Amino acid sequence: MTPPLLAVLDDAGAGALLLEISSTLARSLQRELSVVYVENIRSLRAAALPITQVLPAAGAQWRAFEPDDVELGFRTHAARLRQMAARIASRHAVGWTLRVMRGSLGETAIHLSAEADLLLLANAPAQPGPGLAAARAGRRRPRVGVVAADGAPTAKALQVATQVAQALAGDIEVVHVDAKSRRIDQPDTLAALARSDVLILARAPLDAVTLAQLRCPVLLVG
Repeated sequence: MTPPLLAVLDDAGAGALLLEISSTLARSLQRELSVVYVENIRSLRAAALPITQVLPAAGAQWRAFEPDDVELGFRTHAARLRQMAARIASRHAVGWTLRVMRGSLGETAIHLSAEADLLLLANAPAQPGPGLAAARAGRRRPRVGVVAADGAPTAKALQVATQVAQALAGDIEVVHVDAKSRRIDQPDTLAALARSDVLILARAPLDAVTLAQLRCPVLLVG
């Protein structure tokens, strides 16, 4: 049985972009789409701090920001994502599911890695930037970045990048990483990766800290 395409995010603000990309890919690859909304545990920890306050929309005074406020926000985001998924996935004629998990985006992505060979994630806020907006408006072709750590991308990453580029009508751009360190968390490398509209990465040896620094939609392969 073909595994689903996983789409993981922790903010509804990234939902429309991530769902458009993942639904397009799921249709092209003939896979079901499995959307995972991550309730970010850091929000609850921040709300528990005594210095955290909020100004209500209809209020004139600041008040303490409570964990219940975060829980309400979680439910609101999940409801928005469910509505968006129903609309966007249906338009692409893709079967889909949505589930909710609690933790951090990077750690959840790593935890889910055994469920699928393709996992797309987007860090909050991950709003469409000017580059992707231009691509979606037809002013240029989307950039599909693929990392090469040893002179060339892995065969699997390049195969997936080709499929993604075909699905999105985009162009492949290879980003070279220092072959000795194989690290992508260096400033120059991160800047180069950020130019991609969708970034293709081999899942290993990535960690949650590195994933948190990648600000464009990332498709983990393997």
